[in-house]
Amino acid sequence: MMGRVSIVRTGADLYAAFAEVVDGVAERLVARGDRVLIKPNLVMPASPESGEITNPRVIEAAARYCLDCGAARVIIGEGPSYYMAESQLRECFISTGVSEVARRLGVEWVLFDEHHYRTFRQISPYTPDEFRLTEFAFDCDKFINLPVLKTHYLTTVTLAMKNLKGCLKREDKPLFHNRDLARAVVELCKIIKPTANVIDCTAKTTVRQFGYGYTAEKPRSGVSLLIAGSDIVAVDAVGCAVMGIEPDSVPTVVLGGQEGLGESDLTRINIQGEEIKQLKIRLEVPRQHIQRAFPLLDIKGVEKACSGCLIPVVSSLLLLEKRGARLSRSMTICMGKNPELPRDRALLLVGDCALLGDINVRDWISGCPPCRESVLNALLQHMSW
Repeated sequence: MMGRVSIVRTGADLYAAFAEVVDGVAERLVARGDRVLIKPNLVMPASPESGEITNPRVIEAAARYCLDCGAARVIIGEGPSYYMAESQLRECFISTGVSEVARRLGVEWVLFDEHHYRTFRQISPYTPDEFRLTEFAFDCDKFINLPVLKTHYLTTVTLAMKNLKGCLKREDKPLFHNRDLARAVVELCKIIKPTANVIDCTAKTTVRQFGYGYTAEKPRSGVSLLIAGSDIVAVDAVGCAVMGIEPDSVPTVVLGGQEGLGESDLTRINIQGEEIKQLKIRLEVPRQHIQRAFPLLDIKGVEKACSGCLIPVVSSLLLLEKRGARLSRSMTICMGKNPELPRDRALLLVGDCALLGDINVRDWISGCPPCRESVLNALLQHMSW
């Protein structure tokens, strides 16, 4: 049913909570004989309780549920971050304990990168001319999308819709950042249709994701939850609301609703179980974090820049913050094509796209992408301790 979302508090028995949350939105999610793909977020080999990855205990509950429903084949599959070293990709399953979960239950775990992909060409102006998606997304009878509750610098949140980026072939993932990432994610959701989306909200920490591999965490107050629904847009809208973020401020949710992928209006979503107003986990989104750490800083052109420029800037700022650095005067960082250039502040242009006119080259970090060390050294010239 479109626009129907279930919210369940979890306790010691995650299996019971998983069964309750999915039964609240689907009468028979898995039928006897089904082949089921479970797609968690295993972006990197992080701690199971970190909040950066889907809790392996939630993954185990999902796999057990499928087996108990009579599934003939259960596969736990993921394609980790492009910015992970290729030699470390399998560690996203092994060091997190997911491979052990699979062994104990007698199910499969697969690294998408080691298997076949389906090629798509000329799908949309917002996607690369050619990209590849794992065949597992199409070969299974049921697809359970199992993201984790996180915020993200570029897309505000990274929930069920953005979790589908893990289905892309490793080399194609950064290409989705070269255009409008939110629109590219929406186009991806038109191709891959999960049977159910279950957001893992069980972590003890809140993760703010600034880019591939660059995160900040803080203790999370509030309850442990699972949020489920077949409507991927509605699930993300409810996930936003639980985080205290207005869904209509999140581009993927707004665009997903406009494109007919689901319901983005909270007032039109049939929410089963817990009430949102009793559950809110107040989060500081990544842009707010940077603004609080560097109040004299203005970053322009983020919407027009790709992650190749954004990541070295944000990762350098996070490193400087940890060292206790502060800007000594007002400053603007510009990136992306045709940036707006203020004349009354210190100015730093980042990336080849940003160079315009006769701007002094001392104010410009070249490269596509620019080197993080060069960005860091340039920022150091404007910092004090």
